[in-house]
This record gives sequence, structure tokens and C-alpha cells, in this order.
Amino acid sequence: MNGAVAAPLNLNEIVTDETPESLCDRLAPNPFAGFGPDEWGQPFRTVDYYRAVPACTEALANHPGEPRFALGAAMAYIAGKKIESAKPLLDKLITQGNTSAMLVLAYVSPEPEAADLMHQASDAGNANGMMLYGMALMTGKGVAKNPLDGVRMVRRAADAGSTRAMLLMANFYNEGAYGVGLNPAEAKVLIAKAAQLGDPAAKNILASLAQEGESGTTPQ
Repeated sequence: MNGAVAAPLNLNEIVTDETPESLCDRLAPNPFAGFGPDEWGQPFRTVDYYRAVPACTEALANHPGEPRFALGAAMAYIAGKKIESAKPLLDKLITQGNTSAMLVLAYVSPEPEAADLMHQASDAGNANGMMLYGMALMTGKGVAKNPLDGVRMVRRAADAGSTRAMLLMANFYNEGAYGVGLNPAEAKVLIAKAAQLGDPAAKNILASLAQEGESGTTPQ
């Protein structure tokens, strides 16, 4: 093996009753919608490159103005390590103000460019963009390190509805980290709020706390 990625399958070779549109939605869903990806470090890990590329490109050809199919095709290319094929699709979406495209491109860009894209998504009101930019500020990845402003941005993301940001803030309150002060009660409020909104990780944490009958920390 030379490490090259095989060409995607032809859609006609796939035995399925699904339309290209349905396949694209299922195989390459927007990882930054809803609760975000299962693994924030690898948001495209579950994208099926071999089937999603033909499905999403056909869906996009059928619906040229539909952003979700362009985003799906871009993510499929990224999953197949075809970054240069993804970039034109993402660049076009970004010019249209698509914040999910900003975050997708951020994940495959050098740190300074990634931080700028996260900042753009944050300024446009994307809650997960706020959370990611806040973490960039806290760690100094691609931007001058500023933990105080970073925590403020994560809190802003939590207030804007990012359940991941709620769990991060819960961690900080549980540990008294980053200047927020030790406050397990506030941590539990945030975990409960995230669970009430349907976040699976928050539900698991609440179940674990109820079973153990003691405080715990949220996932890092």
C-alpha cells in the first residue's frame, strides 16, 4: 500500500433504494449542527467517503443552490484526504456566510487561519464557533493566548446554546479552573441544562452522578 486513497465508488454501483439526497444527508451530516460531533478532535471520522462523494456530488448537481449538499461533498472529500477538492466548495459557502463551512475549513487549515475562521463563525453567531474560538484563546492555538477572554467566549457559547460549552464550563466550575471559582452547584446546573436540551454526553454524566451519588467531572 502506498497510502493513496482509492477512487470513490460510482453511485450506480451501490445497491440502495435511497436517493442521492437522502444518502448525502445520512453519510455526511453537518458535524457542527445540533450537539456537534461525537469526537470534536475528529469531526469527519464518521463520514463515509466512498459513498458520500458520489451521493453528495449528484445531490448537488440536482440542487445547485442547496448548501447542505455542497457542505456534504466537501466533508466527504476531506474524509478521503482530498482537501484541495473540498476547498472550492467551502470557499463558496463561506462567501455566502455559511458558518458551518467556516468551521469545517478551520479543521483542515493551519492554526492561524483556523483561529480566524472560528472567530468569523463566532462573530456571525455560531455557538459552536464561539466555543471553538474560546478554546483557541485559552490554549493560544493560532491566536495570542488569553485564557480570561477564552473563558468568557466559552461562557458566551454556553449562553448561546452550545451544550459542549456548557459541559466545558461545568468542568471549570467543578475544578475552580481559569478563574471561574469552585462552584459544583453551578456545574450541576449546566450539566442538567445540557441534558435537558438532549445532549447525550450530558445525559450520561447525570446518570453517572445519580448512580454514584457524588460529584464528577465532565468529559475533557
